[in-house]
Amino acid sequence: MSKYLEEQKENIQRVNQLVTDLSKAGEVREQLAHYKEKYNRLIKKYEELDSVFQFHKRIVQNISSGIITTDQKGDITFLNKSALELLGYESREVLGKPIHTLFAEPQKVKEIFQQIFEQHKMFESQEINLKSSGDEIVPIGFSTTLFEFANGQQGVVFIFRDIREQINFRRQMSRMDRLATLGELAAGLAHEIRNPLGGIKTSSEVLLETFSPGDFRAQLVSRVVKEIDRSNALLQRFFNFAKPSRPKPAFHSLPNIVDGVFLLLRSRMLKRKVSYKTEFGSDSTNIYIDESQFEQVILNLLLNAMDAMPEGGHIELVSSYEPHTLATAGQKEPGAILIRVKDDGAGIPPEKIENIFLPFYTTKSDGVGLGLSICIRLLDENAGRLEVESELGRGTVFTIYLPYINQTQQES
Repeated sequence: MSKYLEEQKENIQRVNQLVTDLSKAGEVREQLAHYKEKYNRLIKKYEELDSVFQFHKRIVQNISSGIITTDQKGDITFLNKSALELLGYESREVLGKPIHTLFAEPQKVKEIFQQIFEQHKMFESQEINLKSSGDEIVPIGFSTTLFEFANGQQGVVFIFRDIREQINFRRQMSRMDRLATLGELAAGLAHEIRNPLGGIKTSSEVLLETFSPGDFRAQLVSRVVKEIDRSNALLQRFFNFAKPSRPKPAFHSLPNIVDGVFLLLRSRMLKRKVSYKTEFGSDSTNIYIDESQFEQVILNLLLNAMDAMPEGGHIELVSSYEPHTLATAGQKEPGAILIRVKDDGAGIPPEKIENIFLPFYTTKSDGVGLGLSICIRLLDENAGRLEVESELGRGTVFTIYLPYINQTQQES
């Protein structure tokens, strides 16, 4: 009997243990459900944070400004895509290197960072020159911000933009201001000179009629009249420079205009052993300009190119459409037609290149120095601009920028 009771007791204990285990399993299931809920909440928070991180990462990487961060020693810790593209480096080539090694004036950059860390000075809209991987000097505008890393160490955020185009616009505006001042002076002088010239010519023509055809004095007076006519022609060029006629823009074919100018110069080119080539890109053949004024611009540029090659050479005229380029600072919508006139002459010395657009500046013994000045004024009247690049021994490229205007939009 006792054996039977012992067996029953053991059975009861096993049942009790089973009930206890089942009770604990319920508690475990409740805990698992609780942990699972927490886990799901954590996963959701992680996904939200990752989404925000990826969003900010895309902004930083795709912003048009370059961004470089450094540690307190000035060593580079991060560069975004725009910075790498402008510098021409891969990220692995510059990470960990001192930031001053990327600049044309490293000592100046060291002084800037010294002021940032020691004086907590921030720089806003300053300018300096970067040096790309190909040793090209790139002017930039930059701003700086001091910040702290998660470990409490300080660093610098260096934000910058390529300002080459803005510098070109500044030069263009400065050049136009000088041209306007000199133009007004030229117009005043030409007017004052022209009036007495008219009186001298009239008197000379009256005097000429009093001499017999064979009288040598008649030849001298005829020469006076001829020189007065030449002076009047020069004065007319002054007037054209100072006050060009109001343009009458319309859509014209660029190839037709260029072919017409080359036809005028063909015999002169053959004599000088100058060859030429034209290439017109798509969307760059229809231009909205004053035809007569633009012909004068092309003619002056081609004559300059020929004069740069007294022993003969080659001229190229190439046009292209640049959808993201502005012809002038005042252009509302981007899009420009670029017309490049390239020669393979001797090139222009760097110290002279800024002066070539000034009125009356010339290096030619028989030149007046108004050709390029007139080009600048005429292009300005037609909402365009003119830039030059030159390399000694390799030649010169003049680039005309004209705003791209869609004919359909213009007509509507």
